[in-house]
Amino acid sequence: MSSTFDEKNELQSYEDCFQNASALYAALQNEARPRAIRRAVLNQAGEVTAEAIDFCADYELKAKRILNPTQYRLVLRFAREDKYDSVPKALQQELGSLFLKSDMNYDGAYRILFFKAKNSRLQDRDEPQHFPEEVME
Repeated sequence: MSSTFDEKNELQSYEDCFQNASALYAALQNEARPRAIRRAVLNQAGEVTAEAIDFCADYELKAKRILNPTQYRLVLRFAREDKYDSVPKALQQELGSLFLKSDMNYDGAYRILFFKAKNSRLQDRDEPQHFPEEVME
């Protein structure tokens, strides 16, 4: 019984990772500003800062590696159109597993991009933002 529960949790974590990575991919693909290619810069920890173009290329390369050409085109189209929920669950799980192993989830190598995309979406909202510190009259 617990192995079935563990397996369902694992498959759900793959789907979640696919959803997270696809949401970021869609956000980066649909940005209004043009993508400029910049020279990579090492930070003090000896790591290169992740850029949007890196994530998009990684997403596309990983998908191309395990999908047939038709599946690949459909996954990218669904992702660009923000309809990645339309991707069949089996493919979501397969891609999610690969993305998770490749450290592409929101807490992985591209966490800065996830953070920037989230902040960008918060700033694009039409509704006013209320903060608990403000006194509402």
